[in-house]
Amino acid sequence: MNLLVLFFLILLYAFFKVPTPIGTYNPDWAIMIDDPEQEEPKLYLVRETISSIDPNDWRPDEKRKIHCGRRHFKDALRVNYEVVSDAHDLRINSGKKS
Repeated sequence: MNLLVLFFLILLYAFFKVPTPIGTYNPDWAIMIDDPEQEEPKLYLVRETISSIDPNDWRPDEKRKIHCGRRHFKDALRVNYEVVSDAHDLRINSGKKS
């Protein structure tokens, strides 16, 4: 059996919004897997890009939205979610903690 799986990195636009207790959250990047044996593409990875990965440098509203995004993607959906400061860190296991 041959299985074709396509990976695609997408920049998330305003249509991709997650409702949170503090308003909507719109992460920056995602990788989707399109498996022909599945009904819909699977969300595989989500990245939030920000100028600094140090939470002490974040504005209070950024901290709250990132906290909600982490809870939604990582804790509830079990999707790999990280905060990164550079496009090179969009990959899995960037080695940086968020």
